[in-house]
Formats: sequence, C-alpha cells, structure tokens
Amino acid sequence: MSVVRLGDHATLIRGITFKPGDKRDPLDEGTVVCMRTKNVQATLDPSDLIAVPSTLVRNPEKMLSTGDILVSSANSWNLVGKCCDVPELPYPSTAGGFISILRPKTDRLQSNYLYRWFSSDQIQRRLRSFGNQTTNISNLSHKRTLDLRIPVPSFAEQKRIAEILDAADALRAKRREALAQLDTLLQSTFLDMFGNPVTNPMGWDVEPLKELGRV
Repeated sequence: MSVVRLGDHATLIRGITFKPGDKRDPLDEGTVVCMRTKNVQATLDPSDLIAVPSTLVRNPEKMLSTGDILVSSANSWNLVGKCCDVPELPYPSTAGGFISILRPKTDRLQSNYLYRWFSSDQIQRRLRSFGNQTTNISNLSHKRTLDLRIPVPSFAEQKRIAEILDAADALRAKRREALAQLDTLLQSTFLDMFGNPVTNPMGWDVEPLKELGRV
C-alpha cells in the first residue's frame, strides 16, 4: 500500500458564484439545482433546494456526478470541511460558492473509499485546522487540503473497506431506529397503565412532593 498526495489523484473544484436575484425554482426550464451548505448533512439533504440559470455553469466540471463529494469550504469553524457524498440525482445539479467538489481524477482512487477517508474524524479535525478565519467565516485552504497524504491500497481493497464501513453505518442506523421505537413503546405503555401525568384522567390521588419524601 502506498501513501500519496491527495492532489495527485483527486481534484477539488470550487462551486459557482451567483447573485440573490439569480435564484430560481428547481422546476423552472433552463435551470440547474444548486447545492448549498445547508444541503451538506450526514447525507445529502434535498429537502430545501434552489436552482440557478444553467448559463451560470460555464465549466462542465462544476456539474455534479454520482460519487462526487461535496465539501463545505466556507462556513463556521466547526463546520468547515464537513462533507457528504452525492447519490444518483434525478436532476442536473451543481454546487454553490461556499461548497467545493472533491472528485477522484485517476483510477487509483475509488470514490466511496475517498469519501470514507475524507469524512473520518482524524481528517475532519485536520481540515478544520486548515481554515483561514475571516470574521465569523472559516475558509478551507484548497492547497493544504490537496497536500494531505492518503493511504492508497489496491482498488479492490478500497472497495472492500468502503463496503465494510457502509454496512457498519447501516447497522448503526437500524440500532438508532430500534431505540427510538423502544422509547415510543415505553411511553405508550406508561400512558396505558397510568394515564397522562399532567391531566390525570385516571383520577390518581395527588399529594405535594414534600409530603412523600425529603430532598
């Protein structure tokens, strides 16, 4: 396994700039969806989308592709470097000016492996340390980011590592869902047995707490 400079095998592309008056509805003809920092969550959040005229995307490299990594490159200190991968999207899309697009540029890097490495706690801490602070905004240093060293095992091994981490994430998500359902079940069982403690529909005797114990 070799350790290489990130910039030798990946590129970091700045998003487009636009004016407030350029915002359009995502359904408008002649537009492309423009991802913003609010869309960069643990996974890409498409719940609040805007679009801009497609003529603003003068460089085709700024159009998003499946497997790209969106990086918050101008944000508060604790959020700069935050990233998510891009799934298959049903609409053409690009990235706004506060976001950069991290993308493999050689066949040495598998995109999901790159995302897993870049989103790791250790690399995220390094990225925050690269921020150039201006007022309340920290700007990610592209040069220092691309100078990071990344371990590059075989392509097959990269794929295997990424699949293991994907499976671990899926298990954690199922566990969180199960715990949330258990909390709901416990609350429902309590209400069935004792009723709402605020409205007391079952008419339980009520006493001042100080009469029942001492602090």
